[in-house]
Amino acid sequence: MGMNWRRHLLEALTLIAAAVLCATVANALAGRERKLVLARTSEQRAASSGRPVTTGTVAPVTETVVPTTTTVATATAPHAPAPRTPLPPVTTTARTPAPVPAPAPPPAPAAAARQFLPHPDKEYVEIGYDDVANLYGQKALFLDARRTSVYEQGHISGARTFSVWESDVDEKVNKLYEERNDPRQQLEPIVIYCSGGDCEDSHMLARKLWGLQFNNIWVYKDGFPDWEKRGGRISRGSNP
Repeated sequence: MGMNWRRHLLEALTLIAAAVLCATVANALAGRERKLVLARTSEQRAASSGRPVTTGTVAPVTETVVPTTTTVATATAPHAPAPRTPLPPVTTTARTPAPVPAPAPPPAPAAAARQFLPHPDKEYVEIGYDDVANLYGQKALFLDARRTSVYEQGHISGARTFSVWESDVDEKVNKLYEERNDPRQQLEPIVIYCSGGDCEDSHMLARKLWGLQFNNIWVYKDGFPDWEKRGGRISRGSNP
């Protein structure tokens, strides 16, 4: 009885040992086959990617596959532009070029003021409007020989009243002599006028002044009416 139990135990151990040996051999073979498969797979991938293939013992490669989430962006189509309203045709009107003004002529040189020189051998010299206007521009002294009442109705602006028919005429003449007692001042021009035409008042006053050494007397022969007609400056009242 004891011998049988031992024999059965020895057989069981033998079977277990055989099973373990078979399993170890089987695992070794399976591992070799798996390494070969992995080596071929690596060679194929290297060949497809163009990398050099390394032969020999290939360590087992454990590939971890990371799931990839692909987000597809939805393109939003731009709004279609609103239709444009065609513009009306542009009408081009030919423009006439403005005439180019001719250059202005250079200003004429100012006329030299005429010199009215003294004439001690003559009581007076008659002159016309142009010479009178020239002397007026030179600030010459103007004397009105008409009556004061006529003078106040209108006279050449700046002229002093020296009526030869009034009682104070000699007083006015002497006063003028006192104002111009310097011989050089007595040589300055003086213009005398009256009503023109047949009026002799201006000539009478000129003789009085010439007798007091006023030797530069000029008589406006056409008188105040001509001055007024030509638009000369006129004042009214008793002041010059």
